[in-house]
Amino acid sequence: MLRGSLKTIANRKLGFSSIMAMSSSARKLDGQLFDKILIANRGEIACRITRTAKRMGIKTVAVFSDADRHSEHVKLADEAVYIGPAPAAESYLVGENIIKACKETGAQAVHPGYGFLSENLGFCKLCTDNNIVFIGPPPAAIKAMGSKSESKDIMIKAGVPVTPGYHGDDNSDATLLKKAREIGFPLMIKAVSGGGGKGMRLVHEESKFLESLESCRREAAKSFKDDKVLIEKLVRSPRHVELQVFGDHHGNAVHLMERDCSIQRRHQKVFEEAPAPNLTPAQRKAMGDAAVACVKATGYVGAGTVEFLIDTVSNDFYFCEMNTRLQVEHPVTELITGTDLVEWQFRVASGQKMPLTQDEILARVKGCAVEARIYAENPLKNFLPASGYLAHLQTPLEGRNAEPGVRVDSGVIAGNTVSTFYDPMIAKLIVYDENREKALEKMERALRNYQVAGPANNIDFLAKIARHPGFTKEQPTTAFFDKTMDGLLQSVEPVAIQHLPAHAVVGLVGYYESLNPSTERKSIWDGAGEFSNWRSNRTIHKSVKAAASGEGHLIDFDVQGGNMFTFKTHEAHGKTKHARLVRSKVSARRLSPANVDVTVLETTTEIEDTQFTGTTVVQVPPDDSDITVDVWIDGQVAEHPTHYSFKVSKTTMAVSSASGSSNPVVTSPMPGKIAKVLVAEGAEVKKGDLLVTLEAMKMEHNLYAPCDGKVSIFCSEGSPVSEGTKLAEVTVEK
Repeated sequence: MLRGSLKTIANRKLGFSSIMAMSSSARKLDGQLFDKILIANRGEIACRITRTAKRMGIKTVAVFSDADRHSEHVKLADEAVYIGPAPAAESYLVGENIIKACKETGAQAVHPGYGFLSENLGFCKLCTDNNIVFIGPPPAAIKAMGSKSESKDIMIKAGVPVTPGYHGDDNSDATLLKKAREIGFPLMIKAVSGGGGKGMRLVHEESKFLESLESCRREAAKSFKDDKVLIEKLVRSPRHVELQVFGDHHGNAVHLMERDCSIQRRHQKVFEEAPAPNLTPAQRKAMGDAAVACVKATGYVGAGTVEFLIDTVSNDFYFCEMNTRLQVEHPVTELITGTDLVEWQFRVASGQKMPLTQDEILARVKGCAVEARIYAENPLKNFLPASGYLAHLQTPLEGRNAEPGVRVDSGVIAGNTVSTFYDPMIAKLIVYDENREKALEKMERALRNYQVAGPANNIDFLAKIARHPGFTKEQPTTAFFDKTMDGLLQSVEPVAIQHLPAHAVVGLVGYYESLNPSTERKSIWDGAGEFSNWRSNRTIHKSVKAAASGEGHLIDFDVQGGNMFTFKTHEAHGKTKHARLVRSKVSARRLSPANVDVTVLETTTEIEDTQFTGTTVVQVPPDDSDITVDVWIDGQVAEHPTHYSFKVSKTTMAVSSASGSSNPVVTSPMPGKIAKVLVAEGAEVKKGDLLVTLEAMKMEHNLYAPCDGKVSIFCSEGSPVSEGTKLAEVTVEK
């Protein structure tokens, strides 16, 4: 339970004076597990740490900012403390506030997760100075490994191979340029205190060196408050292979196998797998020995990662850097070794020996695990980060297509919001199987079955990578996207709506089904929906404007008896599709904070004698903005997409030809009030001209001329109308 209401906690504004006496006393690391820990992080990693702590009987304290007041990591913890405004610099990065929260709650230790303060030397020292255990390495190890230049010196002395380059103290332009000429171009300039892909520049020729150096220094100073750099030989198209390592207070050091993280975009990992494919036994042993030597050389305690680059031409490997924290991708290691690395962190930090020896670890290794990082970002807009309300979220662990060997680490559920203040990760999707081929096949299926509606996301993009031959058949390198990006982006471009793909037809049927308030029915004539007052032998004709991207297209939509539909596009050679609703069930309805109506439907629709079962999510905004329809169809394989998203304009036509007249008639699509009549009686109109605006369900609906001709008006402004009321008729001149 939360320690008091969230409102009460928030109102404290860090007023801890009354409970300062509860601060942790100096703790002897005698092997006794902690009673209570504080997790100085948020999102999926905070949730993941909390679950292990609960399993071990350790009480947990969450911290939260204004933006995270109702977040999942807050709900999971036993207690929660407010630490400041939404910006991380005013909350999660303020070490003093974390320490105060520890003292208020009596937390004996802090788990920093990854990111934020996890590799912050000052915060580690702050914990030590306040007799609070930092669940991570000692300050000396963080200091040594936090500097790329110092870490390379240590590795050289330990006999670990490092990338040829210069990492000396003289950081003048003249010295760096001289050393660059000696190393040769192309080369890399790297911030000494850098990480996470920041403070790095690739320089192909000498004429660009000083310009790149200045740019790298500016970014380093801004990101790390340290503008010192080093230069290294460029290892062309290398593999990025890292080893999970662990050390304890008793002088033991082990590795838990390697992970291949070569598929990266802008130095950010996209896919990770364990073990690394295509390593010889000799390579694997040499890299393992080097990683353990790194742990011993630094007196390292806790979980860490030693990263190497492998030259794909010579097969030589070079030390790259050491991350002094738990990595985002640690689950793949857990799955192939049968371990819980967070549990190991708790045990080692409390003074216990590591649970397994090196030989015992290697004897447990089996199978293959792969992880994909699911982000709220738009691949078709240069991976621009996205944010917003998660109208629908269903993981592969749920629903019709769940299968064993799938894990999801996430900090959000449907109805949450992806914040603009933090990393836009939605989840980590991890799969496990007996070999790499089966694991990658399972990954593709799991991605196809991961449903997210709301912010743009990279799931469809990841699904294409999971089956790309450059990943499945060849050995991927860090140059993977250099060769494949254009084709991958083209493959996730939506099929034009005017071609009426099956997803569009299923989605349009789902959209009209969403108008019915009942939760389950077998016919559109049941319940109180838009068509419920029509006789089943009467045809309703509608036109909607829909678009998957770019310009919208008009689609004629005939609703007939027996759940039959006919769709036809307005193009000269427009396609016609015949469909039948087989079954429909509304599985969820919710209202977003912005008053967007969300309906989730599970439907089976028959199109041209082929049945499609899937999920449709309809988001109807309260204003005149377009309606968003997302569709997932089960069982799609190869290049056939599972997910499809399109927009439907609220400017819809409602036309019936069954009124006793041969002329097209515009009718009211639902009960409401005439807000405005925009044409005069007898006026000449063109197809698509706006005739009448109807106000219904607190929204305005525009009704348009179905064809060219002379209009007759049968309504007046302010008058109430029922569903199906004749509003206008257009006489087609012969």
